[in-house]
Amino acid sequence: MRERVEDDIHAWGSWVPPVDIKVGPEKMRIFVEVPGVEASSLSLRMEGNKLILEGRKMPPVVKRLIHTEREYGEFLMVINLKDDVIPGTARAFLKAGVLEVEVSRINRKIKIQVEEENE
Repeated sequence: MRERVEDDIHAWGSWVPPVDIKVGPEKMRIFVEVPGVEASSLSLRMEGNKLILEGRKMPPVVKRLIHTEREYGEFLMVINLKDDVIPGTARAFLKAGVLEVEVSRINRKIKIQVEEENE
């Protein structure tokens, strides 16, 4: 079993898909490369500010496999998102072997109007 531990990502399984995380002023976007994985083989949920992704990549059904370098099996990833995400806004899309998860962020930059007091 493989394990990958980074600051914000913990992953376990017989293979670990690569992840990109992009943070913008309004949204955080997580991209996970899962080529050959069907949407029905993915389970995605948020618990607090943690995004939990589980999945399974099945090997092709063939009579005789001569050579393979691709990895198959189950994986589990826990991605610690920052505290400024809004969990109820998460949306996920699977397109061309890339899972994209988008979560809205809280805008913490608030402009304060300065008023002049007359004495």
